Amino acid sequence: NKGGRKIGIVIDESGSMYSADPYDLRVDAGRALNDWLISSSEAGDGKSADLVTVIGFDDTTRTYYSLGDPSGADDALDEITIVGGTWISRGVDAATAELNKSGNDPTADRSGIVVLTDGEDFDTEGLVDAINNAGSQGIRVSFGFLQSGFYSSFSYQDPEVLVAIINTGGKYANIDSYNAQNAFVNYMIANGLTASDSSSIQNQSLVLNGLSIAFIIDQSGINTLTYNAEGGEGLTFTITSVSAGDLNVTAMDANGKELGTTSVDS
Repeated sequence: NKGGRKIGIVIDESGSMYSADPYDLRVDAGRALNDWLISSSEAGDGKSADLVTVIGFDDTTRTYYSLGDPSGADDALDEITIVGGTWISRGVDAATAELNKSGNDPTADRSGIVVLTDGEDFDTEGLVDAINNAGSQGIRVSFGFLQSGFYSSFSYQDPEVLVAIINTGGKYANIDSYNAQNAFVNYMIANGLTASDSSSIQNQSLVLNGLSIAFIIDQSGINTLTYNAEGGEGLTFTITSVSAGDLNVTAMDANGKELGTTSVDS
């Protein structure tokens, strides 16, 4: 963790959060992410200070903390509230604008946006455009999609949104309960918040308990997903084909022994 990043924390304030996140754990997840960043007082000995901005959104956006030292962002996170609808693209656009503020160049490859939400955007095309715009500027965009409460029937975002996120170098994960939001933040950190961060994930197809993670099918047509199980742990894996057609799935243990096979319809 050598710092030198510009990070946008974008948090959903839509009304559905009353049921999806009754204890404001998405805010705690944002705080955990901010705490991991390097403040100006922590810089030195090979570490550079990070910069962070905090954006809240419903059907409009609020900039709670303009791009600045992480040490001042915790108070801003306390201001996150619950108001109206869900217009995620505006939150992404607002974060992109903050990351591009003059005097803090460059942006490319040292910037990232992390979005914590529970809903689909009012304007899917606009969201894809917002993510692609950020990606074209070297900004990595990652999404944590809280899958509980009123919007729990949404099993995943639009396929075009998923592809746009992954193409920026970011990660997309359904968070299966509000308690798993910190697991999502840890996964984003392990992947690298920006393109300049080294990834500690040796296998980019690692899956984690509490997270449903989106992947693009390899050109070979074969993907290997790895889960590090604990002794005595009961396991249930759910594979969904969003837009990849029918899939054949084989479960194997660490020694390569086949445990079972199944097929997944598109």
